[in-house]
Amino acid sequence: MAEVLIIGESIGGQPKTRYWTPDGRELLKSPCMRTTSNGGVRDANYDFGWLPVKPTVLKPYCPNCDKWHDTEEEIKECGKRKKAMEAKYTKLAKKQIKTEGKDVETLTKQVEELTALVKKLMKE
Repeated sequence: MAEVLIIGESIGGQPKTRYWTPDGRELLKSPCMRTTSNGGVRDANYDFGWLPVKPTVLKPYCPNCDKWHDTEEEIKECGKRKKAMEAKYTKLAKKQIKTEGKDVETLTKQVEELTALVKKLMKE
């Protein structure tokens, strides 16, 4: 069970729990208790990968996915996957911008035609 610390008892505030990241950093955070479907209670902070005790075997942090991997090779692979996804979605976004640009041009022409028609009707 995680150690619950009472920080600032005299001034109030939520109790803090001590967590550790897989790379050994210590965190003091408020517990995030959730009720499970079978009626139990769990701390949702463990979903971030935080641990209730200091890890004995440290894992390297991955800046690509903001998580921890077992080896440096996995971090390199994760970086390659991220670059591939960025390239794929950049290409897709550029393609989408081109088609949206044509739509904007068409709408601009239609607005100009309607504006000219309204001006013509106002003169009559």
